Amino acid sequence: MSSFNLSKILILLLILVSIIGTSSADVINPSEKNIPFNYQLSNIQDYPDYVFILHGTPNPSLEVLNSSEFSFYKLSTCSIYAVPRDVVNSVKLDQMDDTQAEKFLKNDTRVARSNLTLDGSYGTVNVADPLDRALIVLKINSVQGGNLDIQKEKIIYRYNNGQRVEKLFQSQNQTPEPTNPLTSWDYYIYFIVLPILALGVILFIILKKRSN
Repeated sequence: MSSFNLSKILILLLILVSIIGTSSADVINPSEKNIPFNYQLSNIQDYPDYVFILHGTPNPSLEVLNSSEFSFYKLSTCSIYAVPRDVVNSVKLDQMDDTQAEKFLKNDTRVARSNLTLDGSYGTVNVADPLDRALIVLKINSVQGGNLDIQKEKIIYRYNNGQRVEKLFQSQNQTPEPTNPLTSWDYYIYFIVLPILALGVILFIILKKRSN
């Protein structure tokens, strides 16, 4: 077998292993569910002279961000870039292909880059867990030269019963753990039964005073 054919076989095997690895990572245990991460830039309106762009591996190649929540493929890792608005217009960023866009974002000296890495997924939990999704609120601290300073401000856990729990980030490297919200029975006790009992006690006291 020639060295050329051997090289072709090795390349095909590497591609096959890569495809199988990605496919298996997408598979979720039947007893579990994936919890996606959503993100939101809380003060993007304070930087009108910049365009904030999300770039990740394997995707998205280029996504312009605004004040709305955003998310991406669960196996992607992404970063945020700030580009002066006049530069975006002059280089015609929207006309670049994926390779050109990546080269521009990572190498152009006019681009400010964040060292904050964003993940697409919180992870998996048991299907019985009421946790539905998680939103991380990001705050832009500054854009100076080639440095974009962004920090994780808080995380908002949302549950399938409509409740939400907010927790502040004490450390940028550690995501606050979710806490279980009130169950339906807890909600019934705290917000229906107890108020009715309290009202009954008040009425009893009033009626007793009047009878005396």
